Parts: sequence; C-alpha cells; structure tokens
Amino acid sequence: MIKHFAKPRASIALISLLLVMVISLILVVGMAETSLSTSHQYANNTSDKNAYYGAEACLEEALIRLEADPSYVGSTLTIDGDTTCTIAVSGAGPLTLAVSVTHLTYTQNFQGQLTLTSSGQANNAQLTHWAKI
Repeated sequence: MIKHFAKPRASIALISLLLVMVISLILVVGMAETSLSTSHQYANNTSDKNAYYGAEACLEEALIRLEADPSYVGSTLTIDGDTTCTIAVSGAGPLTLAVSVTHLTYTQNFQGQLTLTSSGQANNAQLTHWAKI
C-alpha cells in the first residue's frame, strides 16, 4: 500500500516539473526575441546616424568643390570602409544638389538647393534648402 501512494506523488512532481520547464522556456524565448529586436533597432539607428552624418560630410564637400569650380557636377566619394556617397549637381538658377549615402546596406537620399554667387575670382555657395527625401 505504501507503493500505491508513492506513484501519485511522483506523477504530481513530474507534472509540476514539466510545467515549470514550459514556463521557463516561454520566458527564455521571449527574452531572446526582445534582445534580437533591440539589437536590430540599435543597428538601424546606428546606420541611420552614420548615413545622415555621411550626407552632411558629402554636402560640405560638394559646397567646397562648387566654390572652387562652379562647373562641378558631382562625384562618388568613399567616406570610410562602410560608407559611400554619390553627389549630383544639376540646375542653373538655384542649383539642385542630390546626395545618396550608403552605409553597409542602408541607403538614404537627401536633396538640397543652393545659390552660387561669384565676386571676381571668389565663389560663394549658400545652401537654401536641405532635406531627407
């Protein structure tokens, strides 16, 4: 008779252990999913910032090159090993400046307008509009 009472206790303990394991597994999977989601958000945010600052660097470079040579129409620049940008200048009245920046696989496009005024040998580029498109 003692053996008869021992079996239900063992099965209750086994079922309880299985329930605790299932709940633990659910918690671990949920925490892993949250961690991966946070990691992806961080990577996207970092790529977004790098692309934005890369675009600003290309904008400055384009302004310097336009002031040195008003016939500058654009180029492709390598900012670092992971970031490149393409500059395209078009238009006549106000010039249109298009910058496309790629950081790893993330790409952002920016567009701006600027005026270029000449005074003798000196040229002055003035940015009138700049936005992400």
